[in-house]
Amino acid sequence: FVNDHVDMTAYPFTFKLSRGASSIPENGSVQDFSSPVIYTVTSEDEVFSKAYTVTMTNEKVTFIPLEYDFENYTIDTYYKYTQFYDIVEGRKLDTWDSGNAGFVFSISPITKKQPHLYPMQYTLDSHSGETAARLETKSTGVFGAGAKKPIAAGNIFLGEFDASNVMGDPLESTHFGRPIQAAPLSFSGFYHYSPGNIVIDHNSHAVDARDSCSLVAVLYDADELRARVNVEYLDGSNLLTEESIVATAFLYDGEQTPSTTYKPFEIAFEYRKQPEAASFASGRYRLAIVLSSSKNGDRFVGAVGSVLLVDDLKVTTK
Repeated sequence: FVNDHVDMTAYPFTFKLSRGASSIPENGSVQDFSSPVIYTVTSEDEVFSKAYTVTMTNEKVTFIPLEYDFENYTIDTYYKYTQFYDIVEGRKLDTWDSGNAGFVFSISPITKKQPHLYPMQYTLDSHSGETAARLETKSTGVFGAGAKKPIAAGNIFLGEFDASNVMGDPLESTHFGRPIQAAPLSFSGFYHYSPGNIVIDHNSHAVDARDSCSLVAVLYDADELRARVNVEYLDGSNLLTEESIVATAFLYDGEQTPSTTYKPFEIAFEYRKQPEAASFASGRYRLAIVLSSSKNGDRFVGAVGSVLLVDDLKVTTK
C-alpha cells in the first residue's frame, strides 16, 4: 500500500534479493505501477527463475469493510501464529494484525511452534460460520518478567504491528487505524469472556482486582495527526487520548459469560467533534478497532488465562 505522496506511475520499487540473484525489471528501477508489474527473479547460477506480480494500491482509497466474520485466516509459515484477513471484491485485505509476532520472543527456541501458544488464535467455537477470533492473556515467562512485562494480553486490531520495535517500546509497535468511507454510528458484534483468576501487575505481584475484556473503536483525523506529528496512525500510548480523535465507542466487561453463549453488544459512537462529511472520500478519517482479553494489558496488568472470543463484528455508518 502507498499513500497520496507517492507517484504510482514512476515508483522505484526496491526489495531484498538472495545473494547473486537478479531481477527483470531491475531491483530499484522506476516502474509504472498504475497496472501490475511482473518481476522475474533468477538465481545466481541461472538454474532457478520465478515470476512475481507486484500490484500497488493507494491506501487512501482502500476502505475497510464494515463487517467482520473472522472466517479467513492463515498460519505463519515459520512461527505458526494466526493471521486474520478480509476479502473485499475478490481481493485479500490484510486489515487485521496482532502482537503475535512480538510474542515469539517469549517462546523458548526449542519449543515447537503451534498456533495455540500465541495470545491471538482462531477458534472453532464461533458465534456463526466456522471460526472466530480467540484472544488469551498469556504469561511471557522469565524473559517478560525480567523486563517487567509479565503478561501479554490477547489482542487483535485494525492496523499493523511493527515487530522491529517490540524490544524498545511495545506500545509504539502497534499502529492502529484504517481508512473508513463514512462516519460510524455504532459498533456491534458478539463476544464471550472468561476472566482469569489472579490479576498481576508489571512487577508480577497479585493485585485485588478483576480482569476485564476491552472492545474499543476510535475514529480519528489522520490528516490532522500527520500534519502535527508526521505519522498517520494511533498506537498503544495514545489510543484514547490523542487530540486528533473524533469519536469513540468502547465496552469493558469483567463478567464471566454463561456457558458457551456469545453475548451481543452494540455501542453508539460518542463524538467529540464533527467530522467533515465530504473528506471521508479522500481517506482523511480512519477507524481503529482494538480488542483485548485484558483491559489494562497495555500496562502489562492482567490475569493469565483471561479469554475473549469475538465474532461477527459490524460498524454501522451514516
